[in-house]
Amino acid sequence: MRVGAASALLDDPQELQKAASSIFVPLRVGVPAEGRFEAGVDSARMGSVVVARITSTPAMVNRDARCVTSTDTELLKVTLHLSGSMIVIQDGRQCRVRPGDLVAYETSRPYRLIGTDVCDIVVAGVPRAMLGPSADLIGRRTAVALPGDRGVQAVIAAFLYGLGRDVDALSGLNGLRLSDALVSLIISAFTDTTPERADTGDLAGRLLAYAAANLSDPGLCAEKVARRHGISTRYLHKLLRDRGISFGAWVRRERLHRIRRDLTDPAFANRTIAAIAARWGMTEPGHLSRAFRGEFGRTPLEIRRTGS
Repeated sequence: MRVGAASALLDDPQELQKAASSIFVPLRVGVPAEGRFEAGVDSARMGSVVVARITSTPAMVNRDARCVTSTDTELLKVTLHLSGSMIVIQDGRQCRVRPGDLVAYETSRPYRLIGTDVCDIVVAGVPRAMLGPSADLIGRRTAVALPGDRGVQAVIAAFLYGLGRDVDALSGLNGLRLSDALVSLIISAFTDTTPERADTGDLAGRLLAYAAANLSDPGLCAEKVARRHGISTRYLHKLLRDRGISFGAWVRRERLHRIRRDLTDPAFANRTIAAIAARWGMTEPGHLSRAFRGEFGRTPLEIRRTGS
C-alpha cells in the first residue's frame, strides 16, 4: 500500500483493519463466520484531511474504549454511502445509513459500524481542530443519517463523490484547497437546522459555524450573518455576548490563526504573505502585521521564517 495516495486490494479482514487503522485511527474489524471476504481501499491526504474510498463485503468495524488513546488524532469522520447499507452506533444513538446518505461520527469516542451487505463508501477524516467552534455542535449530531439529495447536503455528497472517483489526484496544493472547501461544506451541512427547532445555544453555534465557513469572504460581517439566519444584528450580538464572544474579535482571531497555519505549511512556501492573508479575507498588509504582533507577538514574516 502506498503512502499519501494509497491503494490496496484485501482478502483478509486483518488487512483491512491494518489499512484503516493506519489511514485514520486504530480500530478493530470483524466479519461474519461464513462467506468470502473482499475489500478495497484507496486513500490520499489533502493537507490535514484524509479521504478514503472503501469497498467491502459485510464487516463490522469497532472502535471501542480499548482503541481510544490520548495520542490518537481527534477526527470527525464524514461518510457518503454510495451503495450498500450500514448501521452506525455512537453516543447512545443508532441509525441505518443507505445509499446516498451522509453520516458523521467521532474518533475521540467509541463507535461501531455494522455493514449488512456489500458497501461502497467515501470517508473523509477531518481533524477536530479544523472545525473550530462548530466541533461541539457537530459532535452532538453523530450517528444521525442525513439524506444527501437536498440543500447543502446534496453539495457535499456530490463533492465527496467526486473525491472518491479520483483519490489519486488529491495530493499537493490542489488537495489543500479542496480540504478547506470540504471543511466549509461539512460545517454547513452538519450545523444547518431550522431556527424553529433550534434553541438559542444551538443558534449561536450555527452563527459561528456559518462565519467559520465564510472566513475567506472579505465582506463577512455581523449584518450579513444575521440576515442569512433571519434574525436582527442586535439579536446576533446578544446571542454571542451571552457566550462571552464579540463577533468582530472572533472573526479576526479565527482568520489570524488560519493565516498562521498556512504560513508554517510547506505547501504554501511559494505564496506571498499577502496572498495567504487574502485567502482568509484580510487584504490590508499593514493591518495584518499589527494584528499578528498583537495576537502572537511576532510579525507574519517572523513566523514564516521560524516555521512555528
